[in-house]
Amino acid sequence: MSKDLDLQAQSNELSELRRELEEANDTLNAIRTGMVDAFVVHGEEGHQLYTLKSTDHTFRILVEKMQEGAITLNKDGLILYCNPCFADLTKVSIDKIIGKPFDYFIKGYTQDRLASMTINGKLNDYKMEDILLALDGTQIPVLLSFTNLDLEDGTALSIICTDLTTQKAAQQKEADINAQKRVIKQKDEFMSIASHELKTPLTSLKAYLQLMSRDNNYDLPLTFKNFMGKAELALNRLHTLVDDLLDASKIQAGKLNFHRTIVDINKLIENCTENASHIFQNYEIGCSYTNNLQVLGNLERLEQVVMNLINNAVKYSPVNKKISVSAKSEGKFIRISVLDHGIGMNEDQQEKIFDRFYRVNNNNHTVGGLGMGLYISKEIVKEHNGIIQVQSNLNQGSTFHIILPAVNTTADELL
Repeated sequence: MSKDLDLQAQSNELSELRRELEEANDTLNAIRTGMVDAFVVHGEEGHQLYTLKSTDHTFRILVEKMQEGAITLNKDGLILYCNPCFADLTKVSIDKIIGKPFDYFIKGYTQDRLASMTINGKLNDYKMEDILLALDGTQIPVLLSFTNLDLEDGTALSIICTDLTTQKAAQQKEADINAQKRVIKQKDEFMSIASHELKTPLTSLKAYLQLMSRDNNYDLPLTFKNFMGKAELALNRLHTLVDDLLDASKIQAGKLNFHRTIVDINKLIENCTENASHIFQNYEIGCSYTNNLQVLGNLERLEQVVMNLINNAVKYSPVNKKISVSAKSEGKFIRISVLDHGIGMNEDQQEKIFDRFYRVNNNNHTVGGLGMGLYISKEIVKEHNGIIQVQSNLNQGSTFHIILPAVNTTADELL
């Protein structure tokens, strides 16, 4: 009995091996005749056969995982297949997408549109931008890439749908930046032209006022002389504003050039504090310094910076009217400081203080001006291979620091 069972098992095994051999022969014959695409790869575990079926499985996984929408349409525009990415874009589940017309999701797609894209009934590779309508009403800019797809039951249409939201946002941002640059350029050009046009009549007007005030041939009433003095002060202020506009336009054009010589910092702050004391007679403006402080720079431009800092200190110190200007050596550098006990600044104001057109204002204290002085001062100091900084606390005053390389100190050493 046991012997009969062994014979039966061997017979069954032989039948199975015969069946597998016949299948293998059929597969090899199909490969030889071109009915099945396949190739053989020799590896460590022997020869491995890859057929169209195995490669199709790999390709399908790739399509399912890709970060772009993949859609297949029949000749009537119905969706035969879509991958998870397209479903995510539409916010509709895949089972509810299959069988829907493609124009249900794409704003500009119609059968007439498809017909216009084809030549002699065949579609060449074609791309167009359109709007995808999601279930929640969101409109998503997309790029659609069309191509023919030959299936067993006829020609279909394969579409790759790429989300352009990020790209469009970047393009819009770039367009906004370019528009802002054009506006700023136009404003700078206007400032430059207007400043040049104002400079000549202002200079002439100032000269006439000075001649009239100094001419003793006419016995003018005291009231007239006072008016002329006030007019000259107003004219000087307007002259300063025009100079600031000219400097700003030169900075934007990269033309803020000036001659450099050895500048004695001690004399510079002495002259600035003396001039400021005459201008602001109600303020106590003092200076202190150490010996032999010299930099390579332009005297007039550095005086402009220091005077601007003193002027700001006066503007923002309506109560405590004591201002200190100091200079000292710090190794290979020289630090010039202007200290006041005024209204001070918060951190946000300190970050913006050197921006063009920015002015520090609060509810209790407002000042005039264009907000150009510190911007110009920063650029002048920068042209001297230096830096300008501010330390301040709200309602406790501010200290501005100018740090310049001493004579024979390079810009690299400053950094």
